[in-house]
Amino acid sequence: MNTIPTMPRYGRAFWDMMRKRKFDDSDLNTRQQSPTGYYLPNESDSKFREQQERMNVFRRIATVIFTENAESKVKSVLPTGEAAFVEENSAIPETDAGFAAWTVKAHKIAKIVKVSNEFVNDAGFDLEDALASEFGREFGKVEENACVNGSGTGRPSGILHPTEGAETGVTIAESAAISFDDVKFLYFSLKAEYRRSAVWLMSDETALYLRTLKDNAGNYLWRDSDDTIFGKPVYTSPYMPGIEAGSKPIVLGDFNFYWLIERGGVTLKALHEKYAVNGVTGFIGTEFIDGRLIRREAVKALVMA
Repeated sequence: MNTIPTMPRYGRAFWDMMRKRKFDDSDLNTRQQSPTGYYLPNESDSKFREQQERMNVFRRIATVIFTENAESKVKSVLPTGEAAFVEENSAIPETDAGFAAWTVKAHKIAKIVKVSNEFVNDAGFDLEDALASEFGREFGKVEENACVNGSGTGRPSGILHPTEGAETGVTIAESAAISFDDVKFLYFSLKAEYRRSAVWLMSDETALYLRTLKDNAGNYLWRDSDDTIFGKPVYTSPYMPGIEAGSKPIVLGDFNFYWLIERGGVTLKALHEKYAVNGVTGFIGTEFIDGRLIRREAVKALVMA
């Protein structure tokens, strides 16, 4: 993960400030402050990322981009024409490159964690690990839900978005069950260039159902030895819908074309006075992200009518 480097003295001053201990302001000034707090030191940020990636499958299969900039536009080249072998002195195929542009926004994720002052002031309590792990887990879950179901308003556009998400590869007739052939048709609905790096995404419920499917020769669709279908890895998400009318329970594609963009990094702010009467300190964690599938044809969905 590409983040702005911080100095060791910044990390010491950061956690002294969080514990309301004496610290040198000049040490904190080695890293620019955000309006929402101070950015996590690199070591703390790594602990946060470890938990965040564990809880958000898109941080393992999608393209994650880090930027410090304010709102800006991202351009993606659209598929236009094909390359070809050309004889010497022969005409070279020409195509006008198409571009898709979208404004990257800063959708805010935030949470307050309250910690007893007895723990905050206890030198034996690893406050850094506790907060980094808690915020990493919670932010990761919120991110994954948005990457799947996000409406694009106040949050990223998810992979199941009706107009900006995956294209329809196969539609199952009303009241019909998903068959072995339906999954096969979905697989081949994806262009070969995207199948090379494709993965499956579905819920645990759908994964369990697909594990039971067999072809006419009695061979299982799902290969248990490496958890693949037609040689492509299967990932599950609790935020993918189940097999029900109107849902998209299975998607297959090259998720490198889903871009998850981070804006500025994760910040933390201590609220020493707000909860003082209760003997606790509140910590506000904040993150700004956006996300979108930049090439819809790279991911196909199975749709239940």
